[in-house]
Amino acid sequence: MQNQAIKQTSRRHLPSFEIGSRRTSGPLVSIAQVQGLLRLLRAFHNLRVIVEECKDRRIPAFAAQMDKESRWIWFITLAIDRFERWVKSLQFVPLEKFISRHFPPIDVWMVWHAYLLNPCWYEEDCERLLILQQLRLLNTSVVASINVGKLVKNQPSASRIATWHKQTGSFFDPFDAMEELTHKQMECPRCRTRVFVPFVNDNGTGYSEQQFSAMCPLPGCRLKITKGNLAVAKFVRDLTELENGSQNYMAGSLFFGNGKRDPRRAKEIKDQLTQSSQFCRQSRGSSDQRIARLDWENEIKENIGYSWPVLKDAIVIALRDQPEATRTNILSAYEDDSPFSINLISAVLRQGIFTKRIDELGWLRPGTFKEGDKMQLLEHALLRYHCFLDLTAASPNLMAVPTLDIDLIWHSHQLMGGRYGVDCDIYIGRRVDHPLATEESILSTALDDTCRAWQKRFHIPYMQCGCPAPDETVFEKLIRIFRQYTAGTRTHLRAPLHPDHLPATHPSLHNAVLDPDRGAFGSFGKPAHPQRDEKDLVRLSRPLGVRKKRSKKTDPGLSQQLEVSEKMVEEPVPLSPAPPYVGYHGSDIRFMHAI
Repeated sequence: MQNQAIKQTSRRHLPSFEIGSRRTSGPLVSIAQVQGLLRLLRAFHNLRVIVEECKDRRIPAFAAQMDKESRWIWFITLAIDRFERWVKSLQFVPLEKFISRHFPPIDVWMVWHAYLLNPCWYEEDCERLLILQQLRLLNTSVVASINVGKLVKNQPSASRIATWHKQTGSFFDPFDAMEELTHKQMECPRCRTRVFVPFVNDNGTGYSEQQFSAMCPLPGCRLKITKGNLAVAKFVRDLTELENGSQNYMAGSLFFGNGKRDPRRAKEIKDQLTQSSQFCRQSRGSSDQRIARLDWENEIKENIGYSWPVLKDAIVIALRDQPEATRTNILSAYEDDSPFSINLISAVLRQGIFTKRIDELGWLRPGTFKEGDKMQLLEHALLRYHCFLDLTAASPNLMAVPTLDIDLIWHSHQLMGGRYGVDCDIYIGRRVDHPLATEESILSTALDDTCRAWQKRFHIPYMQCGCPAPDETVFEKLIRIFRQYTAGTRTHLRAPLHPDHLPATHPSLHNAVLDPDRGAFGSFGKPAHPQRDEKDLVRLSRPLGVRKKRSKKTDPGLSQQLEVSEKMVEEPVPLSPAPPYVGYHGSDIRFMHAI
């Protein structure tokens, strides 16, 4: 009884937040969940180091001879294959049984984590794809309740290892599985013969390599199989799919760009494709539905010559009256043969960039948030995230770009599966997507818009990492100065950010698609660099205050800018946002990590 009274007292002190026109009963994400994610990211980071540095003797000799980037991509490719096996074998079970017996190994969880962090694509795929129907059932009742931090700390049980092996036919430990995962199974796009192709071979044409190609072994076919004609087969298969219990529409058509879900529009898009001259059925075919569908598939593939470029043109013509963004979204879902709508290799790589940034902040180090007042970093990040949601609710046309600290909390929220979508519907009225990739010019403009909107709504700078803010007009500057000297905020919270928090207010740019024609990387204040690989994003996403130590010796042209940024980092700006922190008092913050 006494424990219950203490629990109720603690809950009464939990802060509530205004998001748009509604008020939460408490934080949408708990500090414990964020700490769990940090432990998970530490495990992913350690896994990558082991693979890249060849620190496990079970790594095959051929993989040990690769450069570390190629070796990591090969490892991710194997992990995605294991993820696909896992979701196909899943069954709905209660939370306790799922955790004890069905939770996947760390490499598969890494892929699932990256998939969940693309919430609109993930939700759409869970509705469309038969292989994800069991995962869809788990999303709300099970996924939202998983304590990822506890799972990372615990060793897998014997029953969990045995269940994995029984369901997937693969070893639980990803390094043990390397010995048996040598070939990828697929169907020939023309004759549907089952083909086994090596993930890696001596001439660089393995499935996990950039120049992949294989020959169909059937003498009467002998089609040269490529990622392009596999993508053609994937699109045609979805286009001609019969009603079978799952939602029957094309990938990338369910959500509008503003996050609004519209199944009716998705069905209209598919009807528009199937009725177009490019894809409509030319002959009546068999009375047997299955045979008729196979004939229709072959007809389309032969007409376009199994060519992905020809198919792209046909899709654009068929959907010419749809917005360009809709066509682009659909095309992006059919660029490879994966059953999933996003490029999971790219998703894992980009989350790896984010993990590196969090590690550079020192936030992945064990015990970081047990030191002195370091818990403030997560508490204030949680506050800023609710501000971010409020800003998004108040600005439906704004593509809000998160900072590193906000993105960390946002990731924790998205990992709650279906709960994230429900929260978005309740408080914002639409899904707030977390896009996999955004063109640099769009992201740059969106970041400037986010900084201005944040300043206008909360009367404090959005970024406090030392990077330059967007230019202000004279009027905007006068209004900002006026507000600093008037009581214009509606909150009890007036606390400066912890000095170690300031670099974490740098924008999170791991989803940027860099434009090589934009010298100095547009508005991101980056020195020009000709390549577009992961190393560019790693450098770009590093806060100026952190970049200073790495750049000072090699880039003297930045010295003046970095001196200014260093002074800005030394002067913390008070955190005094307006609407979300209703009834909030500094003494209440201690309860936030006990949820």
